[in-house]
Amino acid sequence: MMEIVLMDNLWVIIGTFLVLLMLGGFILLEAGSTRMKNAGHIAGKTIFTAGIGSLVFWAVGYGFIYGGEGNWFIGLSNFFYGDTSFSGDGLSPAVDFMFQMMFALVALTIAFGGFAERAKLSAYVIFAVLFSALVYPVVHIGSGGGGWLADHGKQDFAGSTVVHLTGAMAALAATIILKPRIGKYNKDGSSNELAGHNQVYTALAVLLLWVGWFGFNGASTFGVSDAFFGYVILNTQLAAAAGAVAALFVAWSLTGKADVPTMLNGALAGLVAITASCGFVEPWAAVLIGGNWWHHCSWQHEIL
Repeated sequence: MMEIVLMDNLWVIIGTFLVLLMLGGFILLEAGSTRMKNAGHIAGKTIFTAGIGSLVFWAVGYGFIYGGEGNWFIGLSNFFYGDTSFSGDGLSPAVDFMFQMMFALVALTIAFGGFAERAKLSAYVIFAVLFSALVYPVVHIGSGGGGWLADHGKQDFAGSTVVHLTGAMAALAATIILKPRIGKYNKDGSSNELAGHNQVYTALAVLLLWVGWFGFNGASTFGVSDAFFGYVILNTQLAAAAGAVAALFVAWSLTGKADVPTMLNGALAGLVAITASCGFVEPWAAVLIGGNWWHHCSWQHEIL
């Protein structure tokens, strides 16, 4: 019995490492999609704000989510988390804490996609504190396991709403509020094309995120019992593959050329689309979900 418990903890901590690697994927994705002169700044800001997000989540974010002794809206204990106990049953509190922290950091990093080439460092810092202390915890309480939406029938296996939707909506709000990227328009009103400078970075980013997603979704089983994590990872792989293939073939049929950025967006769209249902659907359904959701990413990219 103890061996299984230790394996459960080991699997979740491996998942924690894989999810942390996703931040590297986001760095490469943003750096490759922006101008060369800003790539280093974007990478540095991501690491710096991940540090801020970690400290804020440790100090108050986790307590607001899991404090328990508060009310239905927000927790009021477990601030400045330091539980090192382990009863020998289930996950170690520290292992669970680290896994939850990685999810908060991924949501924050997604949100910062809307800040790229639009905001100064001070805006990053302020947003990182507010998002990690207030926005993410409140959404997690409402839509996570045991939350209000879950009590009303919502199912989300690996935190798609808490992480991807929350981060994406924050990024959209930043894009609207901060206006066009710095350098987009000249003083005479004419516009400049701000094309990404390195498609290889972008492709490596997608591959790194793809691998990290195996930990994101797979370790959301919180254990190794019945090796169910393998089924979850299978669905994750199929959805990403279907998204990439469908996006490339459709773009090819419409434009007559293989559009690599569209294919990469298709893979990411498939990964996002399957996150909520990866533990609930059959493999054939994962293919349909991944293959049919890439176009949402495509038209939104055109609008923004």
